[in-house]
Amino acid sequence: MTQTLTFKNIEVAPVANFLNKLNLKNKASRGRTKLIKLLATKNVEYNDDRKEVSDPYFKDGELLKDADGNIDKENEAKARKVLEEIEQETAIIDFTEYSDKLKALYEAIINYPNEFSDSDAIIYDLLMDQFELVFEDNEKKEEK
Repeated sequence: MTQTLTFKNIEVAPVANFLNKLNLKNKASRGRTKLIKLLATKNVEYNDDRKEVSDPYFKDGELLKDADGNIDKENEAKARKVLEEIEQETAIIDFTEYSDKLKALYEAIINYPNEFSDSDAIIYDLLMDQFELVFEDNEKKEEK
């Protein structure tokens, strides 16, 4: 059975950064390392896609300018729109191969002893929602 976590492209790097901050041991730490590697691969894809879709709107790293040398507002709006669209696209992380290690990570962070605040609390909630979808649904299926 395929096991996946689903994030928006814009969430991938913050999730990896959050995971890097956690103090974990043994199998949970190995699960974190595997997940960070999978997230890093998705982040590279996202950055490549981002560059590809934004290239038509930029020259030498700057937004295209009109005949008077001012930023072309129409071009700027189009660039913003395509970049926002790609940020919201779904990044699917297939971790089937590392399922045991990621389950250990999930179990380790369910009752993580430290408190989270600000953006860390938001990322923790996002990550736990994804883990719960996978691991709690699987437990329910196994019970049947």
